[in-house]
Amino acid sequence: MEKIFKLFPLNNNCKIAILGLGYVGLPLAIEFCKSRKCLITGKQLNRSVIGFDINENRINELKNNIDYTEQFTQEDLKKLNNIKFTSDENSLIDADVFIITVPTPINANNEPDLRFIKKASRDIGFVIKKRREYPKENQSNPIIIYESTVYPGATEEIFIPLIESNSGQKLNQDFFCGYSPERINPGDSENTIDKIKKVTSGSNDLVASWIDSFYASFIDAGTFKVRSIRVAEAAKIIENTQRDINIALVNELSILFKKLNINTNEVLDAAATKWNFHKYKPGLVGGHCIGVDPYYLTFKAREIGFKTELIASGRKINDYMHKYLLEQIIIQSSKRNVKDQKEKVLILGISYKENCPDIRNSQILLLVENMLKRNMDITIVDPIVNSQKVYEKINLKSYELIPESEKYTIIIFALNHLKFDYITNQKIEELSNDETIIFDLTNNLSAENIFHL
Repeated sequence: MEKIFKLFPLNNNCKIAILGLGYVGLPLAIEFCKSRKCLITGKQLNRSVIGFDINENRINELKNNIDYTEQFTQEDLKKLNNIKFTSDENSLIDADVFIITVPTPINANNEPDLRFIKKASRDIGFVIKKRREYPKENQSNPIIIYESTVYPGATEEIFIPLIESNSGQKLNQDFFCGYSPERINPGDSENTIDKIKKVTSGSNDLVASWIDSFYASFIDAGTFKVRSIRVAEAAKIIENTQRDINIALVNELSILFKKLNINTNEVLDAAATKWNFHKYKPGLVGGHCIGVDPYYLTFKAREIGFKTELIASGRKINDYMHKYLLEQIIIQSSKRNVKDQKEKVLILGISYKENCPDIRNSQILLLVENMLKRNMDITIVDPIVNSQKVYEKINLKSYELIPESEKYTIIIFALNHLKFDYITNQKIEELSNDETIIFDLTNNLSAENIFHL
């Protein structure tokens, strides 16, 4: 007798597979594991989670309660009792809901690198094919939700066809799909998943409502359901594109004001006294969001024959800033009366943003690479990054603490990590000599020999 499939799984009692356990996937998986009542119905949520990642080292670390992203402590992970960490694709067969949170980086040509998300789509295709071949009693049609950042149209044009071709199943008939963009802010302990409004969408009206209720059951900030997957994809990508352009504007202004001998920070403080002025600070833009997402949008624009002037210009400016910083360092260094001396450089912070150990697309790393080409003696201090990963990138060790009794000719205070709370004007003075120049990218220090972007 043929098994009868339910249309959708029970919202409060389903098995969820999270594919990709990085800065997005792990927090989401843990959020689903928390014992709570549904914010809509008041019923107890009895969901179980499969945490899947193709990186076996990552899985082994999590099984031993270790999170390299440092978002969760060993105690946090020990408390979990309804999650299974695995790299075995066969474990996914029991899932009702699949959420894809794999990386979507760019390649050397600044074009979308969709290898990971395509693989996840193919894997899910094979999994739901097996589910159909060996169904369980009261099994529902699977729901696949993408959270990884992509350009508008990617889910429907690329990923859903991959699922269909590898499963032999049809969208909105045998399985359903949605897109709900992640809004994780690594290193931010205040704006957690449940406190950020969730944009939701689905491949038809019914599943869109189910997905919206699915997230609304635990998101205190609420949800915002949009009419199509493409709208949700576009909404995500312009969030970071807008920020990228705003920072690019301030970066370009800072370059101009320096040429005019005007203090940029004083200008921004003055302008910010108007109620509708949005205050941004000049800085280095890296990471896997702001420094990447605009390239996804410009790629799609080129694909349809549209040239994005402003977005591309913003990226060009922000990509240039690490080179501009090196230019300023060289200019200031050349003003000193020091001859035939190898620059001894101290860099405080190497990740792409403060309070986050992620070094992907770090502009500071690019700065270091260019400084090494000038034969500078560089010491890197960052108490939260993985020193081995830094070494693999630039062949330099990263220290947790500043070496004692050392003096430096150049000091770059790059990131204001919480663990750098001891970095004050006095501490910088202890590390300096009469010829030392200091570049403070955090805007926390002030003195005659301290320079800012």
